[in-house]
Amino acid sequence: MENREIPSTTPLPGIIKILGEGCNLTASKVYLLAFPVLLDLFLLFGPKLRINEYVQPYLETAFSQLMTAAGNSGSRQLETAIAVLVSALESVNLFGFLQTYPIGISVILGSSSASTPLGKSAEIQMNSALQIIPLVIAFIIIGVLLGTIYYALAALAVGNKKFNIKTFVMQAVNVILLYAALVILIVLLSVPYACLTTFAFMTSPLIYQIFMLILIILACWIVIPLFYIPHGIFVHDLDFPHAVKESFQLASWSGMLTIRFILFSLVLSLGLDMIWTIPNQSSWLILVSIFGHAFVSTALLVSSFILFRELDKWQKENRSFLEWRKANLRIRQIIKKEPETHE
Repeated sequence: MENREIPSTTPLPGIIKILGEGCNLTASKVYLLAFPVLLDLFLLFGPKLRINEYVQPYLETAFSQLMTAAGNSGSRQLETAIAVLVSALESVNLFGFLQTYPIGISVILGSSSASTPLGKSAEIQMNSALQIIPLVIAFIIIGVLLGTIYYALAALAVGNKKFNIKTFVMQAVNVILLYAALVILIVLLSVPYACLTTFAFMTSPLIYQIFMLILIILACWIVIPLFYIPHGIFVHDLDFPHAVKESFQLASWSGMLTIRFILFSLVLSLGLDMIWTIPNQSSWLILVSIFGHAFVSTALLVSSFILFRELDKWQKENRSFLEWRKANLRIRQIIKKEPETHE
């Protein structure tokens, strides 16, 4: 068999270097901070649209039926769950749906009390589903559009390009297709997820924790190949199907680097969020938290686009190595499939 020499390669980009470049670029493009800062300020000082008085009776009725069915075995867990949900409902603000995932503007006050440094903000109770559902849909659509502008500007800042309205419209269309695909996926998975989590919760807290750990691992296994879909849409102006294909190809050989970047970003973001949420909402220090969170979240977003740019550049520069590795993997698969012969 012919021995093929391994092609030489250039080193992969470093995570710390990419994050540093992202912070420097964000500091030089201060206008990118306007989106998360203004949204958080609106959520802080603006009116709060509440749903707790409307939802709480239905929630208590549903849980009372579950407690009757569970008997003494799961009553304590259900009582704890009721207390947690009722407390969480009191801080729900429908304007928080302006924050959308995966493409959207990150905020720290998506759910908040009425306290502000200027006193209590107005609270408006929603009294029917005919009020709540249209508002939620409208806020999600507005949040997606704002997030699309935010991501587009971040991609343009990394690529040193100018804003083009025609390109932006096509990007917005593909982002909508991405959300449609996510909605379909969530709907298909929601029923088995709800059944399994309810069964695990009613059976044992330990089984519930193990089950949630398995779900987190499965979610990571799904998210990593799809991580670069927004980058393909906003950097290369790809349509949704081709962005999915490119994301799978890019993540297939840069999986460990992508995992390290995601984990580092999560640790940095969640760790600093614990600091940003220390000041009380009635204190003026909350403004420091808003600006700090806006800078970190924007820097991480910009860094992800820098990572995509560097990986794309590395892929083009080392195409011969990738082709060699692909051919080598095929040869190994063929050898494994060949039946063993014994003389």
